[in-house]
Amino acid sequence: MASSFKPTGRAFALLLVVVGITLTLAVPLRALIRQNHEISSLQKSVTAQQQAIDDLTNRKARLSDPAYVQTLVRARLNYVFPGEIGFVVLDKETSTAINTVPGALVPNNDSSWYSKLWTSTKLADQPLLKNDPLVVKSPAPTPTK
Repeated sequence: MASSFKPTGRAFALLLVVVGITLTLAVPLRALIRQNHEISSLQKSVTAQQQAIDDLTNRKARLSDPAYVQTLVRARLNYVFPGEIGFVVLDKETSTAINTVPGALVPNNDSSWYSKLWTSTKLADQPLLKNDPLVVKSPAPTPTK
């Protein structure tokens, strides 16, 4: 007894209803998945921006401390208090060639004063380095025979 399936009008109507419900739910489900992905990427962005805000807040707090500012001025600008004597030691391990450090103040070369001024203006807009070097180390000397 082999029974053969004969599609009826009710089966077609049921199939049509199932396909309609599937298509109706597919578009909002796709939008929901896309919005969840966008929300997670925006949350990551907010976390990164909050970290940057915290870093800037900490830097602002440090810069409001006069002792920290005094240390920065002494180290970077070689300032001394009245009555003190400032020394800058140049030996074989240090170099005055500032142009070897990216983001350094002004290239120490024979270029004209206006090109040095323009270079320093361009460098002023660059972000600070994590480890801002105060002394530029010269490359290792080559052994002589």
